[in-house]
Amino acid sequence: MARGFIRNPLDVRLLILYILDRLILPVTMAELTDLALCDEGMDYFQFADALGALTENGHVNQGEDGLLSITDKGRSNCAICAKELPYSVRTKCDRSTQALNRDLKRRDQIRAAVTPTPNRERYTVEMVLDDDAGNVMTLQMAAPDRLQAELLAQRFQGRAEQVYHAVLSTLLDEESR
Repeated sequence: MARGFIRNPLDVRLLILYILDRLILPVTMAELTDLALCDEGMDYFQFADALGALTENGHVNQGEDGLLSITDKGRSNCAICAKELPYSVRTKCDRSTQALNRDLKRRDQIRAAVTPTPNRERYTVEMVLDDDAGNVMTLQMAAPDRLQAELLAQRFQGRAEQVYHAVLSTLLDEESR
C-alpha cells in the first residue's frame, strides 16, 4: 500500500496546482513530474491523468513550446484549496520549488542563441547576461561552423559570470592604460 498523503485524484490535481503556483516561470513536463512525484502515495499515471484534466479544464496552460504554467483559474482554485494539502507535503514542495526557481531564474538571466549568418558561411552566437535590474552584458561572436557556435553558447551558459568578470577585469585593468 502507498505510504504517501496524496491518494485521490483531487489531491493529485491540487498538488500540481500548488507546485505550479509557486514556480516563477513555466516548466517542462519532466521538471513538473519530478516535483509532483515527491509524495509516495501517487504514481506517474495518476499524475499524468490529473495534469491532462487540469489542462483540459483550463487550470494549466501548455504553451506552444511545451512549457507548463498555471492559469488565473488554476491560481484562484489553488488559493482556495491549498491548505487542504498536508503540511508535510506543502513543506517538501516548497523546498523543491525553491531549488527549481533558482535554476529557472539563472536560465532566464543567462541565455545564448546561435543563428546562421545570411550567407550561411558562418554562425553568430549572441550571449546575454541579465540581473534583476536588467541587461548586464550582451556579447556577439562569430563562429566558423555550427559545432563551434553551439560550444560557445553552451560554455557561456555554464560560465557566464566568469566571462563577465574576465571582460570587466580586462577593460578596467589599470596596468593596460
